[in-house]
Amino acid sequence: MVPMDPEPVLASFPGRRLLVIGDLMLDRYLDGRVERISPEAPVPVVSIEAGGARTIPGGAANVAMNIRSLGGEACLAGVVGSDQDGEELVRILSDAGISCAGVVQDAGRPTTTKTRVVSGSHQIIRIDRETCDPLAPPAGGALRRFILDGLGDYDAVVFQDYDKGVIGSGLIAEVIRAAASRGIPVTVDPKFRNFFLYSGCTLFKPNRHETARALGRELPDPGSAMDAAVELVRRLGAAAVMITLGEQGSVTALGDGGGFHKPTFAKRIFDVSGAGDAVISVMSLCLAAGVDLETAATISNHAAAAVCARPGVHAVTPENIREECREYYAGP
Repeated sequence: MVPMDPEPVLASFPGRRLLVIGDLMLDRYLDGRVERISPEAPVPVVSIEAGGARTIPGGAANVAMNIRSLGGEACLAGVVGSDQDGEELVRILSDAGISCAGVVQDAGRPTTTKTRVVSGSHQIIRIDRETCDPLAPPAGGALRRFILDGLGDYDAVVFQDYDKGVIGSGLIAEVIRAAASRGIPVTVDPKFRNFFLYSGCTLFKPNRHETARALGRELPDPGSAMDAAVELVRRLGAAAVMITLGEQGSVTALGDGGGFHKPTFAKRIFDVSGAGDAVISVMSLCLAAGVDLETAATISNHAAAAVCARPGVHAVTPENIREECREYYAGP
């Protein structure tokens, strides 16, 4: 096995400017311990520990955090509510060096917030505050103008779609068309509502579950996943389709008829949360820097392994990727 040297790729990330379009979320974690059952109802009583409350950016905001952590420059285009959660999310992002110039406030919808109560390694409950309705015209119009007016300032565009109503079909078509006319790559991490609307994108990156649901068939192994990726390349007219497969790695089909399978590089899996965000962030930075897709897929698999080896959601760093490469190529 020839070891992968990640340095040339990692060195190409600083200074790359990426526009991340999508659903912004604020993830709250309440860490505590369970010592008894409530006398009021058969439910656990969670005592929140000192310092056990924390908030981190989620959804498209976590992709921007990954891009920034890897040395790129990220600007977010999305929507928050006119509420304290929205103010907190923008503050966290701004403090991290991420531009929120394209974040629109909409008083008619709440900031998407997910609150998780956790005891040890077990999630007790998750409470979601959100609306998934399409954006009202004032907010949607402001978001569209920001994106299209400044599109030429970026080296790549990322659609991070969580079906929360921020990304509409009209916006998708306009952005892909405008980006193509400028030679700007467009990457997509889709969900279900808009799955087949990203025609002409550069890289389409669903996971196994999303692809199986969209195509109406199971994908039990890399071979069947590759067949699905080839079909999606044809249906979308995409330059490439990458399907992530968890413990089976990923497969990528290319518009020119080529393709490849990359096995997982994870030697230890603690938590898979955030692995997909790391993959789309690395792939988008690589495309912005002109890195070939097979090299990009290898680096992105190492990034996913780094995220899975650590508890909770966090933004992957260059040193995380270096460490994973050193451990993987060192052998058993």
